[in-house]
Amino acid sequence: MKAVGCVVVLLLCCAAFALGIPAEDLEPAIDKAIIAEINSKPESTWEAGVNEYFVGMTKADVKRMLGWKPSGIKPPGYKPPRVPLPTNFSSATNWHQCSVIAHIWNQARCGSCWAFGGVAAASDRFCIATNGKMNYGLSFAQVTECTSGGCDGGSAEDTWSFIQYTGIVTDACYPYYIPTCPPAQQPCLNFVNTPNCWNNNTCVDGSAWTTYTVSNYYSLNSVSDAMTDMAQNGPIEACFDVYSDFVNYKHGVYSHQSGSYLGGHCVKIIGWGVEKGLPYWLVNNSWTTAWGNKGQFKILRGQDECGIEDDMVAGMPHVSN
Repeated sequence: MKAVGCVVVLLLCCAAFALGIPAEDLEPAIDKAIIAEINSKPESTWEAGVNEYFVGMTKADVKRMLGWKPSGIKPPGYKPPRVPLPTNFSSATNWHQCSVIAHIWNQARCGSCWAFGGVAAASDRFCIATNGKMNYGLSFAQVTECTSGGCDGGSAEDTWSFIQYTGIVTDACYPYYIPTCPPAQQPCLNFVNTPNCWNNNTCVDGSAWTTYTVSNYYSLNSVSDAMTDMAQNGPIEACFDVYSDFVNYKHGVYSHQSGSYLGGHCVKIIGWGVEKGLPYWLVNNSWTTAWGNKGQFKILRGQDECGIEDDMVAGMPHVSN
């Protein structure tokens, strides 16, 4: 049996070499060696484990879902007026009338995280600005399919610029048709080419084609600016570097401990807090509830962990009175 296993590994390595794929990319996304390493450290601030979402996937599969491609052009910075800030804060709790804030979305096997982080944050901010009247998601598909990056990746600035200058419809009007499936059936599809952008201005649910815009979008260039803006206006988008150990995160305050660099990822920060003396950001991912802590994770705050505090972006909803 061991001989058969060695032959399989050898064949995979040969295939990877022939295709120009690093052999490491054919390794399973779920890294049992990293899980054991993280959990054996008495000083570890987080626990690793098997995330059902990545069962059957390779590291190459993960890389194709990490679609953040920094634009290199940051929007103007915004310094919100200072207000007292609590030690722990969750947008989902603070604006309980907006159940959309707590929703965990599914980007499927497409490098559209850059669109999901921004569109999810924008959806929340529109709900907050309308006091719960717009308690639904905006169109992840429209932003993904109607910008140049698509499933091959993009930036937070691409998302917010699209919302400001083109306008975004609702998810019910223009749904995300990139195939998804229950975690138990993963992997359920190959990575898809970006679907074509709709240009007929017709909603699939029969509603009127109504676009929503932000009056501006901006960078949040410090921890205090991000926290203050979030407390006043709602969740923000942030992008950061992902390593192999993050794929195996279960709960606790994440900091990079082990494993190679896989790529860049964008997410929605919904709050902050302190756990066992460690300050953290509270974050919603777009990898379903079968990853991490029911789709969420905490990451060290104030130390620019994995660069998460380098690219924080948000926008102000344009809401008519």
